[in-house]
Amino acid sequence: MSQTAPRNLISALFLVNEIFDSDDESTDSDDESTDSENELYQDEEELNEPSILTVFQYYDLSDLLLGKINIKLQNQTRPTSRCSPNKMLLITLWILATPESYRSVGCRFGVCKTTVFKVIRRTIDAIYEMASTTIKWPGATEAQNIISANSSTAGFPGVLGAIDGTHIPIRTPQHSLGAYINRKGFHSLQLQVVFQYKMKFTDCYVGQPGSMHDARVFRHSEICTDLQNSTLFFPENSHLIGDAAYPLSDRLLTPYRDTGNLTRYRVRYNFKLSSTRMSVERAIGILKCRFRRLRFFDSPDLAFISKSVIAACTLHNFCIDENDLHFENSEELSSGGAATINSENNIYNSTVTARAKRDRIARLL
Repeated sequence: MSQTAPRNLISALFLVNEIFDSDDESTDSDDESTDSENELYQDEEELNEPSILTVFQYYDLSDLLLGKINIKLQNQTRPTSRCSPNKMLLITLWILATPESYRSVGCRFGVCKTTVFKVIRRTIDAIYEMASTTIKWPGATEAQNIISANSSTAGFPGVLGAIDGTHIPIRTPQHSLGAYINRKGFHSLQLQVVFQYKMKFTDCYVGQPGSMHDARVFRHSEICTDLQNSTLFFPENSHLIGDAAYPLSDRLLTPYRDTGNLTRYRVRYNFKLSSTRMSVERAIGILKCRFRRLRFFDSPDLAFISKSVIAACTLHNFCIDENDLHFENSEELSSGGAATINSENNIYNSTVTARAKRDRIARLL
């Protein structure tokens, strides 16, 4: 079985789902005769842990991931708790991978809703601590590989990554309701990401309210300061690329504004820049399809939501690093819509050298 079992984390979780569904059929009559859920799970007994362990011992990725956070989970687990680090990880992966309620997940894994609530927060904290080593800026060798790969995609030179934003839908917040309503009319948090050609994150920033324009989100992010102060590594005058919502600078190239009178080489520049950026759009769709909880967070705790989003991004990178490239349905789920440009975006950090660099590249394409 170890030779044929899938390595994909989410595929493994859905195999567990099939096992628990069969278990649920045999226990439905017992549940109906139980007076209350609290009485059924008052001792927080882990009714199905042997089945979970039996299935997941065959999946390399879950073992590798558990090895990275096991000590943290052990330190966070109280001696009186019978929820093992392995089960804590499985519950958290299930929560991130599905829109299922905490109560339903508790029944599925044989623990009470309160335990699920505690487990998800402790495990998210452990995964969140991996972000600094998993989501990181490329070094010299990797940077050269990224630039070469992006150049071969559409012929756009010097691209070290692409930047884009997406909305994470949330329930109506308790405070500042209007600030979180985005242009599509629902409450959300902004997630800004920088991707490389393998669709891995090299930078993530989340937490700003949904009504904020992408350019303002960018200005509040750490990467904006890093770009201005030249604290990030950009070999051979390389750069990021972004859509029209972002400000033009030496290290962030954007499209020409199309007012109907663009020259032929500027039209070609816009097309090739857009073609290179398509991997970013696909990567955001993959992230939300792999971790479907990002399609809607029903929690009033915005700080916890932000930390969970970064944890999901960390797991996304971890899966790609381990060659887990199975994507079930990577339809586009990013913020969508045409980017808008206003006078502020045109002049912000748009230096003479940045415009000259863009013109030079446009003539070379």
